Formats: sequence, structure tokens, C-alpha cells
Amino acid sequence: MKPDLPYQAGTRLAQLIGAARGGSAAKPARAEPNTRARVLWTLGNLFMLIGVVLLVYVGGIYVQADFDRYAARGDTDVPAPVVVSAPAEDEPAPFTAPVLNTDANSTSEGSVVGAAPDSAQAAKIPTITRVAIPSIGVDSKVVEVSWDVEQQGGQQVAIWQVAKYAVGQHRGSANPGEGGNVVLAGHVGGYGKVFKDLFYVKPGDQLSLYSKGQQYLYTVQKRLLVTEEGVSPEQHAANAQLIAPTDHEIVTLVTCWPPQGRDKFTQRVVVQAIPFAADSAPANGQSRWMIR
Repeated sequence: MKPDLPYQAGTRLAQLIGAARGGSAAKPARAEPNTRARVLWTLGNLFMLIGVVLLVYVGGIYVQADFDRYAARGDTDVPAPVVVSAPAEDEPAPFTAPVLNTDANSTSEGSVVGAAPDSAQAAKIPTITRVAIPSIGVDSKVVEVSWDVEQQGGQQVAIWQVAKYAVGQHRGSANPGEGGNVVLAGHVGGYGKVFKDLFYVKPGDQLSLYSKGQQYLYTVQKRLLVTEEGVSPEQHAANAQLIAPTDHEIVTLVTCWPPQGRDKFTQRVVVQAIPFAADSAPANGQSRWMIR
């Protein structure tokens, strides 16, 4: 039997037309998943880009912190980081002092918290560049720190700054060899944690200060633990006297304590050191605790 060519041709033509119609009808149905895929692809790439940016940013913060910690070490030649911070919520300054009150006869509560360095003291240029406490593994650069004035209880008080990574020398405090109170403070927590082990210093331990190319040796005389948060004005005043000027050579090291727990940062560790062999007479007229 011969094939029916006209019939086959017509059938084929109908199939082609139907396929064409079916294809055109199916196009809108395929467009929806393609649009959704493009949206998801765009969002996925956007979130990935945001993640990369955040990763680089956070990584940069940690790299900078590591570099600042390295720069704060006393045995490096890298310039000391000068970053200082006012007392933050996570760790307060060593003491809330002094009250800025020009009336010397004022008897207001808290007015004896401490005396702000006078113009002569404030004009002093801190000269300490390095402190070493071998017993707790501290070897750190020293930078100058000042205070920020705030209103508390209707009075102006000065809140001492604290160096983030290095040890801070209080502006207006004495320099080695000047016969006064050399006040140094550092964080127990945060990035630097330079004084994280100050609590474990014991009487008899030695420390060294470096100033104007000289090394000064001191012997720890006592380690105090005082409560600073939630105490009376009289106690605040007594605490502040520990960093006040003195008429004799002494080094005062201060940090917060404890670093964690229910009483976190409510106390202050205060270490006091006196010139090494202060009771011995120098043989060559040189300062008895100074080493060239």
C-alpha cells in the first residue's frame, strides 16, 4: 500500500503548529521560575559580598589590635600606641578623681576626693617610656594619660583615662628621681590586659622604670585591694589619696579588680613600690636606685 502523502504532510504540519502554539503558551510559565532564580542569585551574591566585607572589617580590627599589643611591648622598637580610652562601661577608670573645686575651704561631700594637678604639675612632661615587672611578665611601653571632665552629683569631676594597650602615666604625677608619687595605670581586661596579673605581685618583687635613658629600680612594698564602687565619699577620698602627690619617691600601680564575676571591676588593685635599696648610701653620688 502506498503511503498517503497528503495525509502525512497535513499531520506533520498540524504537529508543528501545535508545538509552536504550545511553546508560545508555555513561555510565560517558564518565565516565572527564571525570574525567581535571578532574584535568588542576586540576593545570594549580595549577602556573600556583605559577608566578605564584614569579614575583612572584623579581621582588620583584630590585626590592628594584635599590632598595637606588639607595639606596646617594652622590648620592641615600634613606636608605642598612643590610643587611650576614657572609662568605658566594661571597665571603669582606676579612680574617680579629682573633684575640680577651686574653693579650698569647701566642705561639700566628695570635695576631698583628690586635688587636680595644679598648673605647675600639669605642665610636667611625663618621661617614663617603659615599665618592667619580671615577677608577672610585664614589659610594656608607657604613654601619657590625662583626664576627662564630667558632671557628677552637680559637681565637676575628672575621670582618668586609661591606655588601651600600654601602661599610662598620669599627667601631673612625678617622674623617677623627682621624689614624688609616680602613678601608672593599666587595664586588667580588654585588648591590652597589660595589668591582668597585677593582683599577684608580692612585697619584695622588683620593678624597673625607664626614663631619659636611665633605668630606675624599685622594690614592691605593699599590695592593696580597695573597694571603689558603691562606697562612701570618705572611702572615695581615701582611695584617691593613693594617687595624690607625695613628698617622697614612690611608684603607684593601679588597675581594676576582679576581671569577672558578680563583683567585676568594683575594686582596685594598688601596688606601691619604693626605690631599691633606699636605705643604702650611694658610693659615687649617683641616685641609689638608678642604673645607667
